[in-house]
Amino acid sequence: MSGTAALPQRRPAVAVLREATRYLLASLLLALAGCAAPVHPEPVSSAVLAVDGEVAIPADLIVTSPRICAALAVYDLAQHDDWGLRATIAHTALNGFRAAERVPNCAAGVGAALTRDFSPRRWQAALDAVDAVTSGSYSVSPDACTRATAVAPLSSVVNAETPSAARVHCVIYDLAFVSAAP
Repeated sequence: MSGTAALPQRRPAVAVLREATRYLLASLLLALAGCAAPVHPEPVSSAVLAVDGEVAIPADLIVTSPRICAALAVYDLAQHDDWGLRATIAHTALNGFRAAERVPNCAAGVGAALTRDFSPRRWQAALDAVDAVTSGSYSVSPDACTRATAVAPLSSVVNAETPSAARVHCVIYDLAFVSAAP
């Protein structure tokens, strides 16, 4: 017996590539089988809703995911690179959905946001804020902000001609976090 251990035999690169290709094809076939169309597919509407005359969004498209619609609010309203601001907007949007007992259809807004000067970094930051608030891994501060159900530009609340029907809970930058007055 010699003092060296036997090394495992190396497989040729071509054999490894063939095996990897087989696994990839098998995975793809499984994925496609799972996404196969039903026997009687739903009719697709030819009507479209144009956003700024450039983007065609199917008129019957419905997006009512609390996560996506709250992320849209964050994406649209968070003009500062501030985690606390994004999380507070996300929390407020989710509160608004709970208070209304529904999530509005935000398909047109999502279509517009994702096609006009889209920033993948901002969209991911918006999704991350919603996920952090939803999971409980981030708590909104100050606590007064947690009661808000809507976000409004601060100028619209401060410069209102008539007494506001909303109660301002907190202000961050130029946004007022409000809820309906009792």
